[in-house]
Amino acid sequence: MKGWLKYLIFALIIFAMVLWLGGFLTKKEKPSELSRQVITLQGLETGLVEKVEQISSPYVGHVVADKRVEVATRVMGRIKGLFVKEGQSVRAGQVLLSIDGEELQAQVSAMEHQVTQAEQALKSALANYEMVKKTFNRYSNLLKEGAITQQEFDQIRAQYESAKAQVEQARAGIKVVQSQRQAVASGLKYTSLTSPINGVVVQKNADVGDLAVPGSPLLVVEASPYIFEVFLPERLAGKVKVGEEYEVHLQALSKTLKGRVREVSPAIDPVTKTFRVKLQLQEVEGIRSGMYGSLLIPERVEVLLVPESAIFKRFDFTGVWVVKPDNTLELRFVKLGERRGDKVEVLSGLREGERIVLRGVEKACEGCKLGG
Repeated sequence: MKGWLKYLIFALIIFAMVLWLGGFLTKKEKPSELSRQVITLQGLETGLVEKVEQISSPYVGHVVADKRVEVATRVMGRIKGLFVKEGQSVRAGQVLLSIDGEELQAQVSAMEHQVTQAEQALKSALANYEMVKKTFNRYSNLLKEGAITQQEFDQIRAQYESAKAQVEQARAGIKVVQSQRQAVASGLKYTSLTSPINGVVVQKNADVGDLAVPGSPLLVVEASPYIFEVFLPERLAGKVKVGEEYEVHLQALSKTLKGRVREVSPAIDPVTKTFRVKLQLQEVEGIRSGMYGSLLIPERVEVLLVPESAIFKRFDFTGVWVVKPDNTLELRFVKLGERRGDKVEVLSGLREGERIVLRGVEKACEGCKLGG
């Protein structure tokens, strides 16, 4: 009897432990009584998804100068003086740089000496001609009188013709030497280079002491107006016309300028499927050729736009934090389209008028609630 009681007590103890471990002896709370702590977020900027019917599509192009002059010399020599800097405004006729012309000046002096020698040779030829001419006239009279033979007269006539030819040769020699001197002397004016237009020095390719080579540009001067050149897709052919005005945004200046269409190419490139358009830009300080910008062309479309700052990306996932009616957040997958300035098209995943997080997406979390 005592042994049986002992085993019964042991079995009850084991049974009680099983019930306790299984939670049957503890008080259970109903699911409705459980509460979860919700995180409240502050400082998030929200807004509505907007639908637009017209947007300005950007097309990248660059600025070129309507007038561009490459200043070069026709003579070779060392640059003696450089009187302008890049970015400096210049006027037509202003001296830009000078080239050492001592060698040319020495050549001019030598040619002047040759001219003097040629003039002396002409004087000598003229004196000889006058003397022979008198003899020739006297012999002509003697021949008529029969005082000399024909052979004697022919000898004098040959001397006369030779003297006359020497005079012509001396005169021609003077003209040749004078032309050579003028050619060398004309090179002197190219030792001082001036600006042919009113404009701005945009490029400097040489410094004092460098060797100036004929035909090699030393300076580049540009003048306004400036032209914006852009290539547009063929779907816009016939829609952009001469005289129309559009906006052009220049990133380097952080400015949006007015541009009037001055030229539209009638041909479409068969490879790129684009055509060229040139717009004359309004005058603005600081504009230079080579600057890149965007031509903004209004186009009729129906798209949903959200700021790029609203896009949440993690690896291959792209989404937007949506604010639900109860003011909690839900991460929604979206499919994006083209970028439109600082905004981007949403092709799917959102509806017009939905409230989303615009800024502070890095703070957002699933199920979190917006505060304030």
